[in-house]
Amino acid sequence: MALLLAGVVLLVMAINGAPLTRARYQDYELFMARRRRRVVASIEEDSPEAARQALQVLNALDPGASRDPVVAQMSGLVLEREVVDRLRRLYPSTVLYGGAMDRGVDAIIATDSGRIGVQIKSGRDLFTGVQLREIVRRVANRRADPAVPSVDGVLVVTNMPLPSTFSRRVRDMNSIMPTAVVRWVDEQDDQALERTVRELSSRLNGSG
Repeated sequence: MALLLAGVVLLVMAINGAPLTRARYQDYELFMARRRRRVVASIEEDSPEAARQALQVLNALDPGASRDPVVAQMSGLVLEREVVDRLRRLYPSTVLYGGAMDRGVDAIIATDSGRIGVQIKSGRDLFTGVQLREIVRRVANRRADPAVPSVDGVLVVTNMPLPSTFSRRVRDMNSIMPTAVVRWVDEQDDQALERTVRELSSRLNGSG
């Protein structure tokens, strides 16, 4: 992994060290975007932890990377892989339903009180409350799918900081379906993740 990160650092340094005089600004942006895609391609098969660290280095050394759709998409996929991996360690019954086919939930956790549908999101749109409502409604109203069981509650996992006012928006969602939101960035947030799942589970089917 050290070699991977060193390669990312050298690659991004090459991006930032390229003179603007080599082309117009638009051409320079294209030049940078191509380098970012090389970084993204190089981490596709790496472990979620190694991929996250490489993306952190890329974003730190290349501020434009955070606005690149390809980098954003890879960041979302890496977060999904990491969260599902952690959930499986905490709850071995966790089943992944993400991937190319949109099933309405990324994973399902089976608890003694019921099933929790997990949506994994990276991005600030969640904080407007609009996306959160859409997520909860979509999970609650999704059509029956023989390949994916129904769920009794929804857990949204994000890697973005949660505003202090966000808890009120989450409470408003409970009229649609028992809902919880938790921030997870790395293994240091495992306790918060486990605590949130336990609290949400206690509210399923009127058990809490």
